[in-house]
Amino acid sequence: MAPRETILVLRAASVLAAVFFMYLHSARVQPAEVAGTQILTSSGRRLLSDDSGSGDQETDNCTSVRSFQNFNSSCDFVRRECANKRVLIDYLSFTLCDLIHVKPLAYVVLALWLLYLISLLATTARNFFLPPLDVLSEKLRLSPGIAGITLLALGNGAPDIFTAVAALNGPDDFALLLSGLIGASVFISTVVLGTIILVSNVTRDTIDRLDFIRDVTAYILVVALVVYVCFDEQIKLYEAILFPLFYLSYIGVVVALGYIRKWRSKHMKRTKFFVEDDDLHAGVDEPNNGSSIVERIQQTLKPTPEQADRVVLDGLTWPKGEHIAVKFQWFVEWPMSLLRWLSIPPCYHGGHWSEWHRWFAVTSPIPMMILLVVICRSYWAGFTVDLGGDFPLFALLMIIGFLLSIVLFFLVSSKQPHWIMQIVLGVAAFVMSIAWMYLIANEVVSLMQAMGLLFGVDTAILGLTVLAIGNSVGDWVADTAVARAGKPGMGVASCFGSPLLNDVLGLSISLLVTFATRSGHTFIFDIHLSSFNEVKLSWIILAISLVSTLTVFVVSRFNPPRWYGVSLIYLYVVFMVFSVLDEANIVPMHFA
Repeated sequence: MAPRETILVLRAASVLAAVFFMYLHSARVQPAEVAGTQILTSSGRRLLSDDSGSGDQETDNCTSVRSFQNFNSSCDFVRRECANKRVLIDYLSFTLCDLIHVKPLAYVVLALWLLYLISLLATTARNFFLPPLDVLSEKLRLSPGIAGITLLALGNGAPDIFTAVAALNGPDDFALLLSGLIGASVFISTVVLGTIILVSNVTRDTIDRLDFIRDVTAYILVVALVVYVCFDEQIKLYEAILFPLFYLSYIGVVVALGYIRKWRSKHMKRTKFFVEDDDLHAGVDEPNNGSSIVERIQQTLKPTPEQADRVVLDGLTWPKGEHIAVKFQWFVEWPMSLLRWLSIPPCYHGGHWSEWHRWFAVTSPIPMMILLVVICRSYWAGFTVDLGGDFPLFALLMIIGFLLSIVLFFLVSSKQPHWIMQIVLGVAAFVMSIAWMYLIANEVVSLMQAMGLLFGVDTAILGLTVLAIGNSVGDWVADTAVARAGKPGMGVASCFGSPLLNDVLGLSISLLVTFATRSGHTFIFDIHLSSFNEVKLSWIILAISLVSTLTVFVVSRFNPPRWYGVSLIYLYVVFMVFSVLDEANIVPMHFA
C-alpha cells in the first residue's frame, strides 16, 4: 500500500478507535434520569438544578449535556445553553435534536465527519497552503535552510498550528491545546522515530550529528520552557513572547552554524585538510540547516510523470493511476475542493499555469469576500451585518469582489503571469488558505468538544488520540518512506525539527492571538484539573523520550541499536494505556 492511502487508513482507524473507546466509556457512566434533582457529570460535580424545565445555571451549564440525554428537555436545553455561533454546524443540536431517536447513527455520522474534516485539513495544507509558501520563499530569495525552518516549516505543521489556534477560546480549552501539540510530539518522537530506526539503516554516516544535537537540545529546552511557564497556572504576556523569541534565537543559531560550516569548508579546501572520522560533525559539505523540510516539501509538490504532461488541478483533476483509497478521497472531497479552488486564487508554482488557472484567479475575489465575512463576522451572522443603515456589509464586499475580478481579468493572462501578479496571487493564496485551515480547524475543535460532552470524556484525551495521531500520521508515513528510500538522516531530522517548530509556533501564536483579542495581560488556568493529568503525563513521556534518545545516540556513537526503536514504540504504548486507564477511572493518576 502506497504512503498516501496508508495515511487515509491510519487516520480512519485512529478516529474510529477513539470513538469506540468513548462509546464504551459513556456506557460506564450513567446520567441521572430523574427530573427535579441535581444533575451530576461523570466527575460528580454539581452543575445544574433542573426545576420545571428551567434551571439555575452555574458558570458552564453546557458541560452537563450528557445528563439531559434521557430527558425531553435535552433539545431545548442544548439550544438555549449550548448554542455556539462560531461554528458552521451545531453538533450538539444535531445529535440531541435532529437525531435524538437514533443517537448511535448520530455518533457514526460525527465520527465520519471528524475523519473527513481531518482529511480536509491535511489536503488544504498540502494542495493550497504549501504552493504559495514555496512561491513566497522563492520570491524573497530565502536560502533553503532559512526557508525550511520558517515559511515551509509553517506549511508542514499548518494542521497542528491552526488547530491549536482554533482550540484556545478560554482557560478551559488550554488542556486541549497542549494535549494536541504535546501528544503529537510524543507520537513523533517515539513511534515515528522508533519506526525509522527499525526499517532503515540509521548510522553515524547517515545522520548530521551536529544538527541532531542542536535540534534535540533545542526541543528539550522548549519542553522545559512550556513546563516552567505553566507551572504557576498563569501565563503573562511577556512569557508568551518568550516562545517566538526562542524561535528567532533558534533561527539565529541555524544561520550562524551555516556560516561557520561554509567558512570551515572553504578553509579545508584551501589547506587540503580532511576531517577525521572522530569529528563531531559528519558530512560538512552537505549541511542540513532545515533542508530536510525543504526536500520533503519539494517531494510533496513535485508532479508525477503522468501529471507533467497535462493540466492538473489538485483535488479537481481525476487522480489517474492512484490507489483506490486516494480515488475515494478525491471523490468525497471533490465538492469541497471545488469550493477551495473558487475561493483560493491559484498561484504560479513550478511553471504550471493554464486557462483554467486564470479563470479561477479571476473569479476568486467574490468567494474570497464571502469566506472572509463568514470567518470575521461570527459565521452565518455575518450575512446580517449592516453598515449603520439598511445597506448590508455583505453587499459592499460583493461589489468590491466584482470590481477586483474585473481588474484581474485584464491583468492576469493565460500564459505566465507577470512577476508582480505572481507575488499578488501568492499572497492572496497564502491568506485564503490560512482562512480555510482556520475554518476547518475550528470545526474540528468544536466537534471534538461536542463529542467530549456527549460521551463524558475530557477533551484532553481526544487531543492525545484523535487530534495528535490524526495530524501526525502524515509525518509517520512520509518520514518512514523517506528513510526507507535511503535517507534515514532526513527522517530522523524531521522527527525533531518539525514538532519543535509546531509546538513553538502553535503555542505562541495561540497565546498571542488570545492576548490580542481579549483584555488583560494574564492568561489564568487551573493546572490541577483532571483534564491536565494526561498533559502532565505527556510532558513526562516526552522528556523521557528526548533525553533517552540524545543519550542513546551519543553513547552508541550515533549508531542506535534496533532494540531502542522497539523501546520507543513500547514507551508510547505505555503512555496511551495509562492515559486511557486514567480517563476510564481505572487507574487514576494524581500529580502535584
